[in-house]
Amino acid sequence: MSRIRINIEKVNQMFEDFAKFLISHRFRFIAGLVILLVLSVIGAKKIYVETSWDSYFVEGDPMLVQTDKFKELFGNDYFVSVLTECDDIYKPENLRLLRKLSEDLRDNLSYSNGTVTSLTNIEYTLGTEEGMEITQIVPDEIPTDEAGIAEIKRRVAAKPEFLKKLVSADGKNTFVIVKLRPFPEDSVWKAEGKISPDMQTGAETYDIINKPEYAPLHPNAGGMPYMSSEKMKFINVEMGRVMMLAMICAIIVMTLVTRSLRGVVSPILSSLSGILMTFGLVGYLGLYMDSTNMMIPPFLAFAVSIAYNIHLYSFFRREMLLHGKRKDAVVHAVRETGWSLLFSGLTTIVALLSFLTVMLRPIRSVGLLSAISVGFVLAVVLVVSPILLSFGKDKQPNPNVLKRGDTRMALMMESIGKFVLTHRGKILACFTIIAAISAVGMFKMEPSFDVERTMGRKVPYVSKILEMGESPLGSVYSYDLEIEFPNPDDAKKVENLKKFDEYGKYIESFPLSKRLTSILDIVKDLNRTVNENNESFYRIPDTEEQVAQLLLLYENAGGSESNYWIDYDYRYLRMMVEISTYNSNELDKEIEAITKKGKELFPEATVSAVGNIPQFTTMQQYLVKGQIRSFGISIVIVAVLLMIVFGSLRTGLIGMIPNVAPAIFVGGYLGWMGLPLDMMSATIIPMVIGLAVDDTIHFVNHTNEEFERNKNYSSAILRVYRSTGTALVMTTFIMCATFGGFMTSKCTMLFNFGFVLSIGLGSALLADLLVTPVLVKKFHIFGKENLSGKEN
Repeated sequence: MSRIRINIEKVNQMFEDFAKFLISHRFRFIAGLVILLVLSVIGAKKIYVETSWDSYFVEGDPMLVQTDKFKELFGNDYFVSVLTECDDIYKPENLRLLRKLSEDLRDNLSYSNGTVTSLTNIEYTLGTEEGMEITQIVPDEIPTDEAGIAEIKRRVAAKPEFLKKLVSADGKNTFVIVKLRPFPEDSVWKAEGKISPDMQTGAETYDIINKPEYAPLHPNAGGMPYMSSEKMKFINVEMGRVMMLAMICAIIVMTLVTRSLRGVVSPILSSLSGILMTFGLVGYLGLYMDSTNMMIPPFLAFAVSIAYNIHLYSFFRREMLLHGKRKDAVVHAVRETGWSLLFSGLTTIVALLSFLTVMLRPIRSVGLLSAISVGFVLAVVLVVSPILLSFGKDKQPNPNVLKRGDTRMALMMESIGKFVLTHRGKILACFTIIAAISAVGMFKMEPSFDVERTMGRKVPYVSKILEMGESPLGSVYSYDLEIEFPNPDDAKKVENLKKFDEYGKYIESFPLSKRLTSILDIVKDLNRTVNENNESFYRIPDTEEQVAQLLLLYENAGGSESNYWIDYDYRYLRMMVEISTYNSNELDKEIEAITKKGKELFPEATVSAVGNIPQFTTMQQYLVKGQIRSFGISIVIVAVLLMIVFGSLRTGLIGMIPNVAPAIFVGGYLGWMGLPLDMMSATIIPMVIGLAVDDTIHFVNHTNEEFERNKNYSSAILRVYRSTGTALVMTTFIMCATFGGFMTSKCTMLFNFGFVLSIGLGSALLADLLVTPVLVKKFHIFGKENLSGKEN
């Protein structure tokens, strides 16, 4: 049965004609590029970078809908926290400083809701003859005498729960929390030209706590707005540094490898043009871009630009050394590499677009923007790079190359090819064993979003935040539990409040639970207050009438804290759970068990976990499912493309073996080494497939061409080692040097990205140099050979 194949000779002739057309109209193409770059610069100025965790979800996601509903009831679940440390907070000067800091945060954070909770600013209930009054622990005029300070300490000691939430037993640490009002819709603050509310809040918090006057308190901030702001500042600086270092490393290596100014300028120009065009398009179309992953498309564009240009330049340089005619060398290089470059680019784009199946916007964004970048880079390489190489004078052929018949590197690659063809069985056996071990490791991969595992303690802001969470008072993460009853007033029924209290004790039994806050704190405190501050009455009252009376007394006394924990219709209850640290796998199990227990206690109510931690849990689930889906889709589509191009089902399937192998090796390494699957490492496997398939296409395509000329597999493979093997080694070496820039980072996530991606690229090169030729030879994928065929 005959197989339909693309006629490679006709395709090569088309690229040869295209190269001649480029050279004859090169100045027009250069002018067109300049115009496009100017327009791109204008568009790039319109880019907005997302930073909010909420923006990670696609519109209409159930988790996002649930979070929005929670915010409508109880307001913003974001807050700003500050942990202070001094020798003795009860000294008058320290109390004054703490109050000033508390009020500074309350009054000068743009999105503060006007309330702050601290030792010097908190509702403190006192029993009176009329019922109760709400005052403060620390009087408006801070006492300086011992009796006044002793009274403050007595008030704190009278309510032991304050020692868990506001001040440490030794009086050295205090905890301040500022509640935030709901953030406006994105369209509102974007129209005003402001930065995002969480970024603004985090930046303002940083400015306040770093005022010299507060230095004696050694304030350390927390809360998601502050963490997001600090993360953004770190990423901006670190990514800029890594990008610059990567470019310097790449330039040095390209200079050493190519020994040509053009060999360096072309990749840089191509990558910068592709990146700028991508950013311009993002700005014009308003495409989503996330702060964490925003630099991956530029790095990938830079890597593929190097790969494509090196393949083109390698053929060009070889021809120049042989005959020295510049324009003829350019035409030959485009003829021999044009189709491989185009097909490689298309398969890489397809692999990257598989990210669109992941239900997380940052991953989708990486896939889309990286695909666009690769498309632009491919266009620039096929159009502009040949034009740049065409400028200049012809040269005399290199006599040494003519004498040897080829370059030293080409002859060395031919020797490697002979070794591979001689030891085919051993190579396949080793490959199979390593792949099997790696496949087992893939099942050990774990998603993780906790800041310690993804960013690492070496990052200064992460170290401070983790120290805060590990202190007796401070906490970094929290989540909320929302209980929705079927009817109004159900939330204040005594039996439900007592179940809620039982629920809280159950939650406190978990290792990661650090502190709970709910309406129960207020109700119990009110019950104790009206009963002469007798500690035995720090419990839920016995009747619903007593609960209603206490809440009425509280409201009449001016209390407002209850609004954050129970709704106006008494249908919803809220409990905030602060946790000591974020162990993603352990916490997932805890939240699952806690939610299950809540449904058992309240079978007629709806129990939901909301907030950042449940969002992280949902993200992890999406990431795992999306990784599997993206991996599968990219493999299937790339395999189909290979089948179509080479006109054979068997050729397409065999061609996928060296492409899938690097992805398996990477997944195995992540699993066996216990490295977390985060927002950056999740992009590596499909990215490796997209980059690995480039090398496979170049090797298989050129082997096909050579085989059609002489019908001898060994001869064809050895010629490809000489012509294409050199380019494969050079491109991989330079790309590893480029991504090696990530390994200089203190950030665990960035280091792992560079290191693991380098492993993927290295394994892809080894698969194509050692496995691909063995498979081609073993399965005769291009048909029967003529054993008498001579090298043409």
